[in-house]
Parts: sequence; structure tokens; C-alpha cells
Amino acid sequence: MSNDLRHVFAAELRKLATLPAVRATVVVTVLATPALAWAAGFRAVEYGRLGLVVLGVLTTAGEYSGRQIRTSLVCVPHRPLLLCGKVLAYLAVAIPASLLTCALSALVADAPATALLGGTAYLVAIGLLALGVGVLLRSLSGAAAAMTAFLFVVSPLLAAVTDAASHLPDRAGAGLYGPGALSPWHGGAVVAAWLVVTTALALLTFTKRDA
Repeated sequence: MSNDLRHVFAAELRKLATLPAVRATVVVTVLATPALAWAAGFRAVEYGRLGLVVLGVLTTAGEYSGRQIRTSLVCVPHRPLLLCGKVLAYLAVAIPASLLTCALSALVADAPATALLGGTAYLVAIGLLALGVGVLLRSLSGAAAAMTAFLFVVSPLLAAVTDAASHLPDRAGAGLYGPGALSPWHGGAVVAAWLVVTTALALLTFTKRDA
């Protein structure tokens, strides 16, 4: 990691760590998801997605609500570097939070270790998608609403009418931690493709569009 990226990453991580909403989101996700898993099994991680969506959106769209993004761009005018720092800061929070959430959920639901690792990867990936949507929409509430509507309304409705819905990122990723329409390898590849496309669009938009 270059010195410039290291400094940007440290600054972005400090921003996330000092946001009360981030701390509250992590605590609620880590505690509430295992509690739901006690009754609903390891599939309760699907509710834990909400926490990672909020974390991903806060990482990028949060700065647009108060126009703090202009200050960030003055400090780091190299936009790809700034976005990379934000992604790394998100991962530094999301990976341990997701791992702890899934470990506790697997413990109470008596799920195998493969579910723990797959669930962690799934949660982190969903949050990364939300991060990209946050860049594209530049609205905290808009990005959070769009992701929530997609996960809990649009995806289930499409799944009820077409088998093609199995290639949506949330449904493809479900095979990483439990039985799904796609195998873990196939589902993981589909999720990776969604992440590549979303990240590329976010990077292009963030680089070319005015703050």
C-alpha cells in the first residue's frame, strides 16, 4: 500500500469510526442477527444485510448529505485514490463486523464453518454493492431506500415470476452460506460480476461527475 493510499485509508477509517450511526449499526447488527438466528436459523443473516447496507451507504453517500464531500475532494483531489480509501475503510469495519455476526449466528444456529465463512463473504459483498449505489445516487436516504427495496421487495417479486432472478446478487450470494438455486462457486462468480460492474460504474461516475 502506497503512503498516499495509507494516509487516505487512515483518514476515511477515522471518519467511519467517529460516526455514531456506524457504531450503532455495527452493535445492532452483531447483537440482533444472532438473536434472530436463535429462532430462524442461520438464514437470519439475511436480516443482517440491512446493517451492511447502512454501513456501505454511510461510507460514500453520507458525505453528500452535508456537502462534506467537497472538503474531502479538496484534501484528496485524486478521486480514484479517495474512493479506494473509502472502500478499504469500509472493508476494515465490515469484515470483522460480518465475521463476528456470522460466528455468533452460526454458534446459536449450530451451522457449519462453511456457512460462517460464506455468510461473512455474503454480508461484506452486499455492503459493497450498497457502497457503489451510494456513489451513484449521492443520497444517503435514496441509496438506503433503493437497496432495501431491492433486497426485500424487488428481488422476492422477481423470484416469484422468473428463474432468472437466481442471478440477482442477493439470491446468487445466498448459495455461499446455504442451499440456493446456484452452487457456491457459481453464485460467488455471479456476485463478483455484479461487484465488478457496480464498482466500475461508481468509479467512472465519481471521477467524471461534479461533486
